[in-house]
Amino acid sequence: MATSRQLRLGAFMRPVSIHTAWWRYPGALPDANFNVQHLAGFARTLERGRFDAFFMADHLAVLNMPMAALRRSATVTSFDPLTLLPALAMVTERLGLIATASTTYDEPYHVARRFASLDHISNGRAGWNIVTTSNPDAALNFGREDHLEHGARYRRAREFYEVVTGLWDSWADDAFIRDVESGIYFDPARMHVLDHKGEFLSVRGPLNVARPIQGWPVIVQAGASDAGRQLAAETAEVIFGSARTMADGRDFYADVKGRMERIGRPREHLKILPGVLVIVGETQAEAEEKKARLDGLVHPDSGIPNLSMRLGTDASGFDLDAP
Repeated sequence: MATSRQLRLGAFMRPVSIHTAWWRYPGALPDANFNVQHLAGFARTLERGRFDAFFMADHLAVLNMPMAALRRSATVTSFDPLTLLPALAMVTERLGLIATASTTYDEPYHVARRFASLDHISNGRAGWNIVTTSNPDAALNFGREDHLEHGARYRRAREFYEVVTGLWDSWADDAFIRDVESGIYFDPARMHVLDHKGEFLSVRGPLNVARPIQGWPVIVQAGASDAGRQLAAETAEVIFGSARTMADGRDFYADVKGRMERIGRPREHLKILPGVLVIVGETQAEAEEKKARLDGLVHPDSGIPNLSMRLGTDASGFDLDAP
């Protein structure tokens, strides 16, 4: 018997494109990163197109790259996700709103409070993309000399997740009586004090925001390391992936789903959404012409450092005209 399967679509937020030269393309808005009217229109378009979610990444430091490259980057600044998404909630009705928040450089009470608030503002459409922050330069923006090492970051992330979800459970769904005649606003028996003390965190609670409409906002993860995959298998409902080949994507899928089975978590509780860059054209030739035009707008000063970062090796000595 045939079964009905539904394609899940999310938009990874770049105001025009993830392509490094998007802002120079004819007709593009060079100020799109900070053009809230443009972003509101983008969100409304996604909703009309039946997309499931608007996914917003975040960075806690300007990338440490040569100034010759940095001065050409349109992503050097962007809105804070948890400031922008409530505004987008006001112009949409069904679109999921996923914001990134760091478990290394934020505090769980702040994160729990902001996402619970977003869930209420959006009527149950909030999602939290859990990141541990890979950029070591972020440490210098938060009063620290050193970035936590990889293993410690993921241990803190796991504990951070437990604290945030525990804070979301501070209040039962029916805790707030709001009885005008008796003057009783809430039932103390329906309030839970977390009182957490762990390796990295000490949080008493309770949260001073009512339980999120969803119970918990949707949990999203994007880490590809062994520790990141394990965290996703244990906690996430959605993974944003970036496999470079079909074979890599299948291997990633099998690995994460296998981890879920080994800890007794149902495979269907997690959706894996692979990333794809789409260039739209009336024909294949038109789309290819657009891509060629975009690629032609990439200046070597920015293209070579970006290529080096992605390859993990210095590409500055490469012959740009060689195969």
